[in-house]
Amino acid sequence: MQNLEESVIDFVAAFTGFKAERIHLHTTLYGDLGVAGDDGLELIQAYGKKFQVDLTEFQSTRHFGSEGLSILAPLCLLWMVLSHPFRQKRTSEEESNLQAVRIRDLITFARAGRWMVKAD
Repeated sequence: MQNLEESVIDFVAAFTGFKAERIHLHTTLYGDLGVAGDDGLELIQAYGKKFQVDLTEFQSTRHFGSEGLSILAPLCLLWMVLSHPFRQKRTSEEESNLQAVRIRDLITFARAGRWMVKAD
């Protein structure tokens, strides 16, 4: 029988198509695995059902943003390219003003049986 940690990693691996060996406790869904928008919502809903986690406190846009491109995307891309040499190293979540969801968070929430809002 698998322990909870292995079960969550295997679930995320199956959902994302990544090999379980590449997924660790500190792996983030958005930044490391590229789960965004509606895909993030679908993953978390399936996770909640499989691991019996109450998702009342979950807010998809807080963690995954939205899919698709804004009409301002070309300007944002230009700004990113031009400002790159002057910026500090930031995670994908920080760049997108999102709160990271790590595998360890999913394990913690599954143990608690509910999604817990983390302080920003």
